[in-house]
Amino acid sequence: MNELLIEPHYLGSLEYYCLVLQSESVVLEVNDRFQKQTYRNRSYLLGANGVLPLIVPVSYSNQTITKDVTIDHLQRWKKDHWGAFYSAYGKAPFFEYFSDSFSEVWEKKQKYLVDLCVDFLSLTMRLLQKDVHISLSKEFIDNHDFDYRNTVIPKKSFSHRKIYRPKPYPQLFSNNFNPNLSIIDLLLCEGPNAPEIIVASFFKH
Repeated sequence: MNELLIEPHYLGSLEYYCLVLQSESVVLEVNDRFQKQTYRNRSYLLGANGVLPLIVPVSYSNQTITKDVTIDHLQRWKKDHWGAFYSAYGKAPFFEYFSDSFSEVWEKKQKYLVDLCVDFLSLTMRLLQKDVHISLSKEFIDNHDFDYRNTVIPKKSFSHRKIYRPKPYPQLFSNNFNPNLSIIDLLLCEGPNAPEIIVASFFKH
């Protein structure tokens, strides 16, 4: 697809990156109403005790649009997220190569959730060595040829959508493959092989 329209995700899932990597450019919808319990402010890692959610605490009301959602820095979420990241991937093959880059983003004190998501998306695309143009919507977009807004959601399994078909790779802490985790899991475990694995995970229509 030439241009993908989708909402920003926090350290997106492999399903999310299957869409992004099939696109020449990505427009992030930031003028819609913010929805809770979505990937907008959460992601999933794999730790010693199983799949672990990372949730960014945010401040918003029912009428808040995505670009105006602020991060609640009164909570110690950054320390918790870094601790979970270190605990889960400190012994991963590519931790020493990528960890400083992730730490730099977490150490920034972005006011808005959108800025945090865009920083991580830009970082991961750089680590994947993929050149995809990323922009933010200037106003709410009514119609679009490749509209995937509110499609990749945690409430329903990826298996219900024809976007991502898991391509297993070696993971830490598990003999059984856990699909569709955050891009962090793939990058830290597979490094330069990550783009190839994402491409192999494209759902073939």
